[in-house]
Amino acid sequence: MEATNLTPAPVWRRAAAMLYDSLLILALLFMAGFINLFIQIQIFGDEQLKTMTEEGYQLGGPFFYAALLVIIYGFFGFFWTRSGQTLGMQAWRIKVVSSNNHLISPWQSVIRFLTAIPSLSLAGIGILWALIDHKRRSWQDLASSSRVILLEKPAKKA
Repeated sequence: MEATNLTPAPVWRRAAAMLYDSLLILALLFMAGFINLFIQIQIFGDEQLKTMTEEGYQLGGPFFYAALLVIIYGFFGFFWTRSGQTLGMQAWRIKVVSSNNHLISPWQSVIRFLTAIPSLSLAGIGILWALIDHKRRSWQDLASSSRVILLEKPAKKA
């Protein structure tokens, strides 16, 4: 799909793509949790780990939660810098591009990701900001000098 149509993507499409991507990310996080559990079973054994969790021991720690954050960023950073689209964005025909309409850089993807955390955590106000911005940019767009555009429908094959 070519980014010839530079119409800003509607907020509802962004939200739909985020919902779609959140399901994929949830699957990745479950896998990471199972790997963490497997490692802890290997270290402590079944019975000791069961006893430890019954006593309030947490299976996660700072390293595990940092790893989850890296996994989430890896998902977005990989897709944004390679094609400009996550799988959810592909489904909803939207794409993130830099201010010069090229793929965003790895640094822009980091800024975009880190800005998305408070943007979404504050009841989505950073995403909803696109409703009042004259260029339809969210906080992530503004902070990373990027924007999310709507792609044209592919031509029907005859």
